Amino acid sequence: MDILLQQWLPVVISALIALTAVVLIRRERQARLALEVKFAAIETVLKNARLQNESLTKQFHELRTGSIGMSDKLVDLIEQIDRVEVRQNEVAMNDSGGRLYSRASKMVELGADVDELMKECDLPKAEAELLLSLQRSMPQHYRR
Repeated sequence: MDILLQQWLPVVISALIALTAVVLIRRERQARLALEVKFAAIETVLKNARLQNESLTKQFHELRTGSIGMSDKLVDLIEQIDRVEVRQNEVAMNDSGGRLYSRASKMVELGADVDELMKECDLPKAEAELLLSLQRSMPQHYRR
């Protein structure tokens, strides 16, 4: 029996080692395939993230360019408003008589009579009467 055991023991051990090696190699292949699938999925996610990053970067640059353009337009508009204000102030300073007529016109809208216009706006009687008749003859929607 010792001889039989000595002859077959190395064969049995070799067979067990070979079987264990086959099982381990299959598990390694399965694990490698699973890792390759995960790696491919990660590559897809990374590719999509890069594409989205490029798209967002492009949109950002477009928005920045648009906002710079709007900023330039706003600066131009502010300069125009400043010029208009300067001209308006110049006109207001040079048109002192016009302010009296504007005030007189407003007083007529509020119901002032000829005597009030003459006294408050320092207008001659003929001008006060003319202003009253003009205001009364104007249609309502043309009045201020």
